Amino acid sequence: MSFLGIARTKQAEKAVEVRRSMMIPMGMLAVSCLLFGILPTFIIPVLDHTITPLIQESVVDELVPPFFIVAKGDPNFSDAFISEFHDLGAQTGRNVIPGRGLVVLHRGTERNPVVFAMSTSYTLVVLALLLSGVFILIRVLTKTRMVTRKPAWDGGVRRLMPEMTYTATGFSNPVRVIFEAIFRPSTLDERKEMVAEHFRTAIKNEHKEVHIADRSVFHPIVRGIQSIALLLGQMHTGSVNIYAAYILISLAIILVIQWFL
Repeated sequence: MSFLGIARTKQAEKAVEVRRSMMIPMGMLAVSCLLFGILPTFIIPVLDHTITPLIQESVVDELVPPFFIVAKGDPNFSDAFISEFHDLGAQTGRNVIPGRGLVVLHRGTERNPVVFAMSTSYTLVVLALLLSGVFILIRVLTKTRMVTRKPAWDGGVRRLMPEMTYTATGFSNPVRVIFEAIFRPSTLDERKEMVAEHFRTAIKNEHKEVHIADRSVFHPIVRGIQSIALLLGQMHTGSVNIYAAYILISLAIILVIQWFL
């Protein structure tokens, strides 16, 4: 939807790709996301070295069990745990597969009896084999008959309008909802209603994003300065007698301090 959706504005229709130098940071982040996703058994131990000094406990042996070196009698795992997962093939490829088996397993305690097993590394290999097989099969079949190309079917609609399609916001909204609880943007809700408040003619919601540094640091400083300025502003009444009194009071305070010194 972000890159292949139907443009909703003229500016979006005229959008062009940025320079390659501007794509390098995004590419680095994309590659990092991919590596973190398909190689969790390598990434988790690296992160564990940073987390262990903070929480005084290692989580690697709980989330990435070293199946190839665990034996019965290990204090970190019960014999039932080892036997159960060894029966599932946990030691398959013991001498050839790196990354502690490339499988992330966890078996919870009695308070949190969650058991899960996943291997994104194996999943990537299986998907690659399936896609390769489908590609080869299609290539073989398309050699024997002609392939015809026609417009995509849009549910019988003659022309698909931009207003009828999903937007990228529909996919990003769950993330936005979570971060709204952290950043707490201010919301302006305007409603225009007809007679007797039976029908609403317009509803407009506007979100004003406030940077967390502005809200936590700069805005309190500005409000404090404004409060002091408002307090000082109340002293300006326009009365010459009051201003003269301020001068006399200040002079008296200075004389008293100097007398004590």
